[in-house]
Amino acid sequence: MGGKSKPSNNEMVEFEKQQAAEARQKEAERQARLEQGKSSIDAIFAGGGFDQPFYDKYKNAALGYQLPQLQDQYTKQKEQTTFDLARAGLLRSTAAGQAQADIESQKAAQEAAIRAGADQQVADLRKNVSGQQSAALSQLYATEDPNVAANTAIQSVQQAQLSTPNLQPLGELFKPLVIGGIAAGGGAYNQNVANTLYPKRPNYGGSYSDVA
Repeated sequence: MGGKSKPSNNEMVEFEKQQAAEARQKEAERQARLEQGKSSIDAIFAGGGFDQPFYDKYKNAALGYQLPQLQDQYTKQKEQTTFDLARAGLLRSTAAGQAQADIESQKAAQEAAIRAGADQQVADLRKNVSGQQSAALSQLYATEDPNVAANTAIQSVQQAQLSTPNLQPLGELFKPLVIGGIAAGGGAYNQNVANTLYPKRPNYGGSYSDVA
C-alpha cells in the first residue's frame, strides 16, 4: 500500500531548528519591545520634574498654609493670657512665667506636629509617584505594547504634577489657661488658696487649728 513517507531524521532536526530559531526571534522581539517600553516609561517619569525642589515646593505649600494659622493662634493666645494675668494682678508673678512657658511649649509641640504632617504628605506623594511608575511597567509587561504603556505613563505624570497637599484649616490648637478671676477677690483668693492647701480639721478640743 502506498502512503505518505515519514520525514527523515534530518528533516525533523531541521524542522526543530527552525522552530527554535523562530521562538528565539519572537523572544528577542518581545524583549526588545519590553526594553523599549521600560526605557520610555523611565524617561517619562525622569522628565516629569519629580526632583527634590518639586517635593520641597509641595511641602512648603502645606507649611505655608498651616504655619501662619499656628502663628495667628499663638499671638492671640499670648495676648489673651497677658490680659487675663493683668486682670488677675499676676502679670509679674511666677504664675505668669509658667503660663507663658506653657504657651511656648504648646506652640513648639504643634509646630513639630505640623512639620511632621507635611513630611508625611511628601512621603505619600513620593510613594504615589513610584506606584504610578510601577503600574505603567506592569501594564507594559501585561500588554507588551510600549505605546500603550507610554501613554499611561504620560497621563500619570501629568496627574502627579498637578498634585497639591491636603490643606485643611486648623482647629483650636491651644488649650485655654484658667487664669481669669484668680486675683479678682484679692485677699479672698489668697485665703481660698490657703484653705485648699492647708485644710482645717477638728482637734476634738472644741476648736479648730490650722494644719501646718
